[in-house]
Amino acid sequence: MVKRILIHTAFSVVLLVAASINMASSCSCMMSHPQTHACRADFVIVARVKKVFTHDGMSRVYKVKIKREFKMSEKASVVLKAGRLVTGGSSSTCGVQLEPEVTYLITGKVLAGQAHVNLCNYITNWNDLTVRQKKGFRLLYRQGCLCEIIDCPWWKQCPRDRLEADACLWESSVFSDASLPDCQSKHGICMKTPSGNCGWSTDKKYRECMKERRRMRDERRRNEP
Repeated sequence: MVKRILIHTAFSVVLLVAASINMASSCSCMMSHPQTHACRADFVIVARVKKVFTHDGMSRVYKVKIKREFKMSEKASVVLKAGRLVTGGSSSTCGVQLEPEVTYLITGKVLAGQAHVNLCNYITNWNDLTVRQKKGFRLLYRQGCLCEIIDCPWWKQCPRDRLEADACLWESSVFSDASLPDCQSKHGICMKTPSGNCGWSTDKKYRECMKERRRMRDERRRNEP
């Protein structure tokens, strides 16, 4: 009898641990460049949150006013007429928490006839985007969708010759060094070059940022023991 109770208790503990692990890992996603989000999304919009509705804690629905449409699939165009975005009820289920009367850049997918957003999508305050990011989401990112952006920090062995033919190497991501500015995310757009390869389309802000990044990195190396 005691043995049976111990076995039952142990089994219950295993189930509880498994459930906890599953909940903790239910919202894990790879970090992606804003351009990758724009290319993979069913819709990219600028919207102001008007109301929030919660259903039994399992899901949350945002009523939004769409101010701009940068990308919209046929299905997204239909489901977003109602101005409703569906997300999980909590962060453990990838739910996104948006503030009323704030305008966001929002990327998302259409699932089961609804416009869904989650923590793995690119969602940020519209005013926090750089000028280059705004231009990217408006059009330029989609012009580079034939190119892939691959996270390639300094410590990772990337097959550069093969990758650069159809991809841009994301060498300034936080995986490379979170203490340095991510210039390629804030100011870079990956596009086909006249030679047919993929490369970073840059502007003055990009070049200034990369110069400052190198300066900060070199200064830190000089101060290392």
